[in-house]
Order: sequence, then structure tokens, then C-alpha cells
Amino acid sequence: MAPEFARRMWSMVRDWFAKEASHVTVAFLPDEGAAPVAPGQGYLRLWVSEGFLAQERSWGNEHFPVLHGGAALRFLGGEATFTTFERPPDAWKVPGAQLDFPITPLLPFGGGTVEVEAALYQATVGGPISTAVDLLGGVAKLIGPPLATAATIADKVSDGLAAVLKATGDQPVLGLHYAMVSDGGTGTPVRSGHVAVIDHRGDQLAGPPVIAGGRLRLATPGGEVQPTGVDYLVVRVECRTERDDWRFPELDELVRQAGAAIARGKKDVFADLRGEILATVYTSADLVPADRLRVAVLLKDELDRMAELGVVAAGEFSLAGAAGRLPSRDDERLRGLTLAKLLA
Repeated sequence: MAPEFARRMWSMVRDWFAKEASHVTVAFLPDEGAAPVAPGQGYLRLWVSEGFLAQERSWGNEHFPVLHGGAALRFLGGEATFTTFERPPDAWKVPGAQLDFPITPLLPFGGGTVEVEAALYQATVGGPISTAVDLLGGVAKLIGPPLATAATIADKVSDGLAAVLKATGDQPVLGLHYAMVSDGGTGTPVRSGHVAVIDHRGDQLAGPPVIAGGRLRLATPGGEVQPTGVDYLVVRVECRTERDDWRFPELDELVRQAGAAIARGKKDVFADLRGEILATVYTSADLVPADRLRVAVLLKDELDRMAELGVVAAGEFSLAGAAGRLPSRDDERLRGLTLAKLLA
């Protein structure tokens, strides 16, 4: 485990998990046919997929569970940590209920180690953890591109939650800490699947854990059954070669400004914005290298058409709407493309 990741809430959940490791069952259950994602060639997103607390029924009305999900990975030579901290919906009380809480936005995978954690805490109505949920829980929903800003926000959230938990001394009711590595490394490769933790040893379960229909099951001689009478958490690891989210507000706003400049005949302003847009895409931390070139070519064509026509040709343009027109990764225009060529 990389030492720089062992901090804040990570150290709390990691320490709990290390202490309880012999009393729980942990399994990575890869999707059928899922290949490892190659560094620089795909994207990663993590979700808390489902979970259940059998003991919650004895807590009474003054207590409720709080769900924490975390992820840490490197990007552009740096690192990012992401944290979510929310109260699960009432569906939580039903075994097998689908949750799908996002832990991270869609992130470019550049290789190295990806660390995943999830934990459940017991909160008291009106207590410090309950207040933290109200104040910080919704912040995670605001996290999105650009990645550098998202990572900074997530880091602050992690710091704030760690301070609360350190002050209260609360320990997880159930926790998970798991590491995945780039293809070729030693350990579990980064690929699509589910990481599950169950608060019983394997010999105490009706059968080994499996994923069926996207939900955790136990494979028994009589068939696959839902886990009952046990606490468990499941984190879904989603790997993609293509983004499904191209909503980059920063780029859309710059393109809008460029359209307004050309409409007003401000060619110098337009030229400056064109250069800023293309440089921003070419160095974007939200895209893998191949996709930076694809988006740059698409935006260059859009901007050049805008300048040629002298109208706000891209007035309704947005990267989200233009994603279907992106050139393929083997497009000839991408070969040997540099920022200098883009700006020429």
C-alpha cells in the first residue's frame, strides 16, 4: 500500500479492517469477460452498490447508519482521494436493495494503485456524525469535471469528516479496504467487478459470495441465495474504454465566450480563446491522452468553422451533445498531432 494514501479517514478504516480481517470475508468478483483496463486507455468509476446491516433493527429510533465510500488513485503524476458520506435510503433495510451511491466521478485511469474503501458508521440523531452528514454529505454530488477542482473539494471533505470521527472516536460497524493495481502488477488487476465484504468468515456462510444480476448472492448447493442475518457492503468497480459523460462545463463556457467574441467581430479575443480552449483540452486531467486529441480535433473544427462563417456557429454547441461526432482513436488526424499543430 502506498504510504501517501494512508491518512485521514483512510487510516481509520484501514486500521479497523486490519484488526477485523480474520473475522470477515472479502472477495473481488470480476465481471464475466472483463479485461484489465490499460493505463491511459480507459476510465474508472466507483460506486457503493449495495449493503445491509442486520443489527440495525436493534438500534432503536435514535440511531441510524451512515455510509462512507472512498477511493484513492494517482493522476497526472499526482494523487486524488474521493469521499462520500451519506445516510442510506430506507431501501437499505431490505437485503439486496440497490443503492449505487457514486464514490467518484468518471476518472481517467493512468495506472498505478487504486485503493477502495467503504464503511458503515452508527450515527445518533443530533450527534456529531449526524451533523456531518447534513453539512458535508451533499457536497459529493457537486464533484465533477474539472478533476483538479473535484480532487481539491473531495480532499477538504475527507479532512472535515476525519476531524469529526477523530473527535468522537467512532469506529466503523463494518469496513472494507482493498487495493487494485495496473495490469502486470502484483495483486488484483483493475477491471470491472464488485468488491464485497461480509462480517462473517467464509466457513460461517451458506456458500461463497457471487454476483448474480448485479446483486450479492451466496452460492449454495441448492442455488444462489441472498445473504441474510449478516452485515455486508458491496463496492462496484466500473471500468470503461469510452466516457459516458462528456459534460465539461469549463470547456462549454469557453466555447460560448468564443462564439460571442466572433459574433461581435472581436477576432483577437476569439483567437486568444481558441488557443486557451485547445490548450485546456490538450492538457486536460479529465481525459486519457488519446481522448485529449480526439476532443481537441473536434473543438478545433468547430472553432474554425465558427471563424470561417463569422457567426455563432457553436452557439448551441456543447461537448456533451457533440460526443457522438468525436473522431475514433485511430483517426488519421490524430497521428503526430501536437499542441503547436493544433494552434497553427
